[in-house]
Amino acid sequence: MKQLLIRTITGVVFVALMIWATLSAKMVLFNVFLIFTCIALFEYVKMLNAKDINISWAFYIVALVLYFFIAYDPLFNYVGEIGILVIVLALSMILMTVDLFRNSYNAFDVIAYEVLGLLWIVLPMALINRIPMMFAHGNVILLLYFIIIWMSDTFAYCVGSLIGKHKLFERVSPKKTWEGSIGSLILTMLLAFFIPKIFPSVSLTSVQMLWMALIVFVSGTIGDLMESLLKRQFEVKDSGGILPGHGGILDRFDSTLLSIPCVIIYLIIIL
Repeated sequence: MKQLLIRTITGVVFVALMIWATLSAKMVLFNVFLIFTCIALFEYVKMLNAKDINISWAFYIVALVLYFFIAYDPLFNYVGEIGILVIVLALSMILMTVDLFRNSYNAFDVIAYEVLGLLWIVLPMALINRIPMMFAHGNVILLLYFIIIWMSDTFAYCVGSLIGKHKLFERVSPKKTWEGSIGSLILTMLLAFFIPKIFPSVSLTSVQMLWMALIVFVSGTIGDLMESLLKRQFEVKDSGGILPGHGGILDRFDSTLLSIPCVIIYLIIIL
């Protein structure tokens, strides 16, 4: 009971923080997710260090530079989309060069995990800031995205706990079930269908919200399994302990890291 209370209080505080950041000024969102990104990178590097994969100092500098260029609107507008691509490639090359000269016995592993950290953690976290800047009522759309992904996780947990029997991917995530996933998909789609009626100011139809919910569900589930696979590989239960009852920032944003780029591409296509 005590653990459930701690988990509930942490969840309420976290959701309140996310709603405040999402609906506030752009720099509030920028700074909140800058902090989240730094914590997520710390958790990621800590897991790597436990397996003797020592990340170079250049990784942290490159990660912050990439976040700023994508998330800070004046910098993004100055370089443009092609410029961002060039920056990503240039930063990756810098990391490779630094690691080659470090004379590490596992330099290739280090390079691979550093590039993964940039693409899997920093890029999605920075892209979250783009939604309010790219689309009309972007703050509300971003909030709706988070509501869908939160409710998808909640539905999967509740349905799985009640009737879950058949494991979805036992080798990676033993607690996930087919019943929980299917129930979550149905309930999430139902919620998404009625969202435009609750938020009429958002320029998305019920059909468009259904497609968005499907994209979030599929990509979010894969992202969740990817993070579970990473934790199993590094033999840890949670990525961190900053969120009592929930684990770390990577645990909390595992579904987001893969789904947010997919949702942005979808929104670009339809809006």
